[in-house]
Amino acid sequence: MQPLNTIRQLGYVVSNLDDAIRHWVEVLGAGPFFLIEHCALREQIYRGQPSAVDVDIALGNSGDVQIELIYQHNDVPSIYNETNPAGHLGLHHFGVMPNNFELATKKMLDEGCEEAFSCTVSRAKLAYFDTRKQTGHFTELWENSNVFNDVAKLVEDAAKDWDGNIPIRPMPD
Repeated sequence: MQPLNTIRQLGYVVSNLDDAIRHWVEVLGAGPFFLIEHCALREQIYRGQPSAVDVDIALGNSGDVQIELIYQHNDVPSIYNETNPAGHLGLHHFGVMPNNFELATKKMLDEGCEEAFSCTVSRAKLAYFDTRKQTGHFTELWENSNVFNDVAKLVEDAAKDWDGNIPIRPMPD
């Protein structure tokens, strides 16, 4: 598994999840992709205000790097649609799991990177920082927890020696 403090994930907001998965699988050879419909993002805060974004995500690997495809169902203002108002697609963020989430968050804030979105997934924290001036896209930090590590291991292990069968799979409970 990717070491801590390295770029573990490339995240893309997509306008059609099925088409995006097909492209990543058939053209780029990534996968299989694990689908999480209406991902349970709890305690959402977007730009300082409570939020209720509704997204499906698909997670697959290309080698050791996880690819996250994100489709937003509703039209509430969010981290996912603020950069995509005219249908522009491209790299939205990269994800990093630091050794110490709180210290890494402080470092981002000290660098002047606004915390644009935060939430919890099964009580594990994640936050997106607006690093567009520094990198051209957002940076997502995940708390070092079994929640995120177990999912990353599942997705990465499925990609090893994958034979192309069952390119879209449900995320196990």
